[in-house]
Amino acid sequence: VYAATLTTSTTAVDQVVASAAIATYRSVKYAISITSGSAYQYTEVVMIHDGTNVYITENCTVKTGATLASFTADISSGNMRLLTTPVNAVTVIKSIVTAIVV
Repeated sequence: VYAATLTTSTTAVDQVVASAAIATYRSVKYAISITSGSAYQYTEVVMIHDGTNVYITENCTVKTGATLASFTADISSGNMRLLTTPVNAVTVIKSIVTAIVV
């Protein structure tokens, strides 16, 4: 279990929120709190990999208005990465990461 923070300055796609080594971890759960101005969102993302592909689901989303960010995942350089595309340039994404070993 560890914490990760990403503060964005652009709405560029696929910004890395956090990553976990696929040789060490099979599945990861992210509890994510997003802030952009006076708007807030909470969501949970769960991911699992088979060594080649990442399977992802997002659930338990609560927001004070519009969606602030979307999430995808990939494997790059031996790491399973949680990626985000924020709606607003300045967005703070804080997460608590729980990873389960292979």
